[in-house]
Amino acid sequence: MKSPIRLIFKSFLLLSLSSPVLAQTADDYHPFLSDKFNLGVGAYWPSLDFNLRVDGSDPGEEIDFDEALNLSDNQTSPAVNFRWRFGKKWSLLGQYWGTSTSGKEVLTEDVSWEDVIFREGTFVAGGLGLDVVRLFFGRKFDLNPQHEFGLGLGVHWMSLDSYLEGEALINDGSTGFYRAEASADFPLPNIGAWYMYSWSPKWVLITHLDWLSASVGDYSGGLWDFEVGVDYQAFKNVGFGLSYKAFLLDVDVDKSSWRGKAEFTQAGPALAVTFTW
Repeated sequence: MKSPIRLIFKSFLLLSLSSPVLAQTADDYHPFLSDKFNLGVGAYWPSLDFNLRVDGSDPGEEIDFDEALNLSDNQTSPAVNFRWRFGKKWSLLGQYWGTSTSGKEVLTEDVSWEDVIFREGTFVAGGLGLDVVRLFFGRKFDLNPQHEFGLGLGVHWMSLDSYLEGEALINDGSTGFYRAEASADFPLPNIGAWYMYSWSPKWVLITHLDWLSASVGDYSGGLWDFEVGVDYQAFKNVGFGLSYKAFLLDVDVDKSSWRGKAEFTQAGPALAVTFTW
């Protein structure tokens, strides 16, 4: 028979080891893991790489906008993030960012756009823009108050615009000033996951990953959307977030207004003021 002293000692030891776990509550960790609403407003500074192909009667060659127009590699974009927890396990997330750039340069090689050719040695101007709205609906799986892992489905709605203008050789053999444009608005659905880890009421690590490889209507291709960062809760309901975001899009387009391909890569840091309530 075990002695009462040993039983009391073991009970006290077990209680002392388990009490910190039992005492853990949502107040012990960053409010991103428990508050109903999160909002982040800030800026995104990605480096850009953009290739475009616009097919005419025959498939054309891809245009490297960065190389052809000597565009700036870095851009500044507004960025907004929003989360609504509408149940114990369910969340709706929204995100927006947009980039645009333009430049002027003397071409070092021929550039074809549909059946129009901008000749080597001619002076051209061009630009591009991409706006992205991300919506994501997901369910979390409980680990403990310190961690959160979730899976879900989402959609990226993208608006793409590009143009090139200058002296060109037209398909009828004439030359003259010509402005070529390509634009598209299209949604691409995706699957995704997120993970958050908070080690104190002030700090939280946040990550998410979205992925797609599919054909949707007139569009086919894939995307990757990845972000990792931290948020520091400086004041009640107000914090500051720093993250690194990468977005890769590779899409083929088959529309009457544009047949071709777009490859878009952007990656860089983002900074935001965050609000929780």
